[in-house]
Amino acid sequence: MNGNILLEGSIPLPGPTMTVFGPHVEIDGDVIIDGDVMLTGRISGSLRCRRFVLDRTGELEGVLVAESAAIWGNVSADLYCSVIKLHAGCAVEGAAYHEKFVLDKEAYFEGKSRRCANPQAMAPA
Repeated sequence: MNGNILLEGSIPLPGPTMTVFGPHVEIDGDVIIDGDVMLTGRISGSLRCRRFVLDRTGELEGVLVAESAAIWGNVSADLYCSVIKLHAGCAVEGAAYHEKFVLDKEAYFEGKSRRCANPQAMAPA
């Protein structure tokens, strides 16, 4: 077990090392977190973190750089993540650079997908 507790529909509850940006949070700019992030609010800009979880109510616009991303919400961004999992009900538009890309049956993805050995290294500075 990885220490995460799962809610119905497999959205993980925040753990002790997770930074949570709630539904009342709107950020315009770049965010760097040395750890995990759960977003139920909105970020417009770039986000760099270890593991990323986007809740059904969350929105991300810009660039995401992370080891892994689990997405239930809305994204208009380029994703640079080793593992990307798009869950049913999400809507993602942009480019996905990854080692592993998982798309649930009822997830929406419009863009390009590129497999690469180290996607985080390809991200813009």
